[in-house]
Amino acid sequence: MKINENVPFLIRDVFLHDIVSCHYTIMDSLGFDMTGIPVNDKFERNKQIGLMMRSNPRLVQILRKITISTIDEYILRNKIKENELILRQYDGFITTKKLNEIDKYIPIPLRHHFIHFLSSLDRTSYIAYDGNKVKIKGVSYRYEKIDQYLIRLGKCNFADRIETFKELQRIKNEIVFSTDPMLFCIPSGNKNYIFLKAYGQVEISKTLAKVMDVNDIDRQKYFDFYISPFTKSIVFEIIK
Repeated sequence: MKINENVPFLIRDVFLHDIVSCHYTIMDSLGFDMTGIPVNDKFERNKQIGLMMRSNPRLVQILRKITISTIDEYILRNKIKENELILRQYDGFITTKKLNEIDKYIPIPLRHHFIHFLSSLDRTSYIAYDGNKVKIKGVSYRYEKIDQYLIRLGKCNFADRIETFKELQRIKNEIVFSTDPMLFCIPSGNKNYIFLKAYGQVEISKTLAKVMDVNDIDRQKYFDFYISPFTKSIVFEIIK
């Protein structure tokens, strides 16, 4: 994922459009027999379509070609300019422009209207807020306890500069001065990892993590990796 470098890091009112159940929708429109494939069960739907694609390599090419050309067509028909296209994805895009045409050929409905969209400094991840929920994309090794801070960033009232800076400082302080070792325990499958000042990344049990001295944990590393790419973008946009 690479966000357009010609748009601001922080943008208000953006729109995410994509093809609903992309491969299923295309195959259905082409007349494939979709009997027995549950359109509302994403896991099972993708599993069965994946098996069909594996047994028919030509189908992979067809679906990819139609998907790309459909997105191309909607961008062209809606006359979306380069500085209005925030992010193009495989089966959709995020734009600052409200679309007039969304239901020609294969529909591409509005899935989200974000109040604000925040890109990381390297343009590889984003946090977007629709007034109710926060959407986080592109952040590697996320886990529930760190997500709470990314969600708070997404819900910042960026119109109030003073309160925004206060919230950024609160988030930083809560992480780098935290006394809760479980905040830094990163789950990965059946294992858990933690970053120590002296040894770097180590595998650790949750039982041992709970009794660790937080001063041995590289708390600054967690802030730098997960939070700083977004706080730097915020500061850049607010003070420029």
